[in-house]
Amino acid sequence: MLVNESNILKKGLKMSIYRSIKLGVAGLLLSCGVQAIPINVGGVVWDPDQGLAFPNLADFAANGTILETFATNPGDVVEGRGAVTQLNSINPNQASFCPGCELTFTFTMELVSFVGVPNPAPVGGINGAFTFQNLIISFFVDNTPNFDGSMATAGDGNLWLQLVLNPSNFLTGTGIALGTGSDQGTGSGVLDVVAGLAMGNFDTNTQAAGGDLTLTSSFQPTQGLPGLLNGTFDMTGNSIPEPSALAILGLGLLGLSGAARRRKAKK
Repeated sequence: MLVNESNILKKGLKMSIYRSIKLGVAGLLLSCGVQAIPINVGGVVWDPDQGLAFPNLADFAANGTILETFATNPGDVVEGRGAVTQLNSINPNQASFCPGCELTFTFTMELVSFVGVPNPAPVGGINGAFTFQNLIISFFVDNTPNFDGSMATAGDGNLWLQLVLNPSNFLTGTGIALGTGSDQGTGSGVLDVVAGLAMGNFDTNTQAAGGDLTLTSSFQPTQGLPGLLNGTFDMTGNSIPEPSALAILGLGLLGLSGAARRRKAKK
């Protein structure tokens, strides 16, 4: 008789644990299906659940324009600035992601090398690959929009996000007429977040080599402004960390705890 009662209690405990875990997993799935609430940091708003999102890869995509100087010799420092024109959108949407404000940026980086073959005269330069290091990008949210293409107006406002190259990474790419001021090409790199109002939203380590955001950019000569390059950039990343295995384990432990309490109550 005692053996049968013990077996019944054990079966009841197993069923309670199973139901608790099943309910916890169902709750997790339900929460994943609920539409995310738009995030607002310093007046900059983005929806991680927007139509362009790839939930398992990235839920944040920023695009914009760049103006920058050029480098000729190793050790030369390039300075640049620009504005974000799109957040999670294929069309410019500054009025919706930064209502009454602007999101601008400044950056510097140091040339490591140009490797390739000479570009024919009269333009000259190198056709091939480039490598930059010590990239620092600082984004600013400004509640008095006044960006006119200058470094001064790109660098005013509150520091929204600051990024540097991931320690295992350089900014690399390919181009033509490199080092002449008529440079054309594209580059990419992996970035780490180091400061800013939005640091907590992007310090996710979800990109290659544990980086936080991935950057790609293009550049070309600016007509009427010799020596000044212009282009575009794309920056993508995950602004909301994925649920961890620890969280799922926690659901199971909660189920075990609940079942154990019910067992004691029955005794």
